Amino acid sequence: MSLGRIVIFAAGAAVGVLGCYALKSEKVRPAAVCAVKAGIKAKDWYVKQYESMKEDVKSLADQAREKGSSIINKEVDEAAEESA
Repeated sequence: MSLGRIVIFAAGAAVGVLGCYALKSEKVRPAAVCAVKAGIKAKDWYVKQYESMKEDVKSLADQAREKGSSIINKEVDEAAEESA
């Protein structure tokens, strides 16, 4: 194992231990709860925006298919009239 990997592992372990200790602290816990609450709220907002965009794109695709099929039908009718 290289020295860099050992240092990264040790730093990660230290952050993990300090994080567990901090979350048990009465001073840090309310801030952590607020941070998690804000994260959940942000996630809900992003999911709502994603669903809205997905519906808009589906609507646009449906409209494009309808318009495309009407153009193709028009071209087929014109070609049939020219050949007749």
